[in-house]
Amino acid sequence: MDRGEEKSKGATATSMETLAAITAGLLSSKIASPSDSPPPPSSLLLHLPGGRFLYLLRRFLLLFLHILLSLLLLPLSPALPKLHSSSPALPNLHSSSPAADGTSAPARALAHVLSLVARVPVASRKYELVRSLAERFLDDNLRLGAAAGLDELNRDALSAAFCRTLRLLEAATAAAVSAASPADRSLDMIFGAVKSGMRRFAAAASVPEEGDVVGVGGGESAEKLAAEVLWLAQKMAQSGAAAEAVARWGAAARLGRLALSAEVRLQVAFVRVSVFLFKHANSKQMEAWKGEGEDRSIAHCQMAMLTSWLPLLCRASNGTDTPILSSGERAEMVRVLEEMIEQLGWEQQEEVMALWLYHFMSCPDSDWPNLESCYIRWYSESRKLLLK
Repeated sequence: MDRGEEKSKGATATSMETLAAITAGLLSSKIASPSDSPPPPSSLLLHLPGGRFLYLLRRFLLLFLHILLSLLLLPLSPALPKLHSSSPALPNLHSSSPAADGTSAPARALAHVLSLVARVPVASRKYELVRSLAERFLDDNLRLGAAAGLDELNRDALSAAFCRTLRLLEAATAAAVSAASPADRSLDMIFGAVKSGMRRFAAAASVPEEGDVVGVGGGESAEKLAAEVLWLAQKMAQSGAAAEAVARWGAAARLGRLALSAEVRLQVAFVRVSVFLFKHANSKQMEAWKGEGEDRSIAHCQMAMLTSWLPLLCRASNGTDTPILSSGERAEMVRVLEEMIEQLGWEQQEEVMALWLYHFMSCPDSDWPNLESCYIRWYSESRKLLLK
């Protein structure tokens, strides 16, 4: 009991000290600054009519905010040690009968293993174990074939894992880009500490969803997650679900925009995934795929792939030590891109060509992918239509 009370008091003291530091920074009337900098706004207020009253009112409101936040966080602090001491919730994999959602025990076990592959750090001794376990399950299901319905089991599990890993990758990339970009730290120091404290308490009080693993692989890097996305896409292609991976990757437009600001090593990983899926977006397997609805049609998926990831192909570096692609692979990718563009509608071709020209010319250090011949053909056909 004494040790639990000491931990509770420690957590309470930590939150109070953080908020006290924030409030002290906000309420300080003198801010250290160079001699040539303008006077702080608080000193200017004092020289205005009624400025003294406004200044005191501002200090009072900030002090009230400090007290309010302290009262809000105080009830959560004693519960923090208990929440951390409880064991993480794991999915129920021991049921011999299908679950309420209709999934079988092998399906749930495979989904659990695939979730661990994305979350266990590569540096962990257990990573190779869980990775080889997933490989064995997938290969065995593929070998047994459609007669036992295991190919469908593979596709469903891989599709769910791909979607989940894609969400983790987008969040990790956004965090990496935000940490690397220069920003004004004045407000970040104030609101960042409050947000991090609230997130810490919210994460401790939240109940993990079934299938999530708490405390495993929390520091996974975006580069590692991108490698897992490529591995999952390759397994989906082997299981006949490459079109699903193409649709998911093409729909990740925000991730494509974030990739433009990512570091070079991460851009290399994104290019590898994009090149692999671009090839499958123009394959016979994609032609046989039937999506549900207009936004899942082949043309829509190909257009989404081009608009989301063609800018990265134009702007990404050729790699740190070695080129990302060989000369033969680069030529093949140009051919794939040209064929995909020519299959689009006329207005869509114009949009893609304008997008390519802008990003290709904005990066003078890269000369790939060079779609000049495709652009000339499109312009010539457009001119013929105008002259008719």
